[in-house]
Amino acid sequence: MVKELCKFFAGVTAWEAVVHASLGLSGVLPISLFGITITPFLNTIQIIVPALISCLLIYWGWLHKPDR
Repeated sequence: MVKELCKFFAGVTAWEAVVHASLGLSGVLPISLFGITITPFLNTIQIIVPALISCLLIYWGWLHKPDR
């Protein structure tokens, strides 16, 4: 069950990174959403952190062998 959750959230966090990468490449930054201004610096953080978490979740979901 935990491995399946890791696989699901790996996709969610990868999607988050892709969306923020597309915002960065589209030239619309800075943009204000719901009162929060997303600057290029904040957007870069929102690309890097979810991408790293997604890589970790991919490892846990597909590659890690449980100790038994």
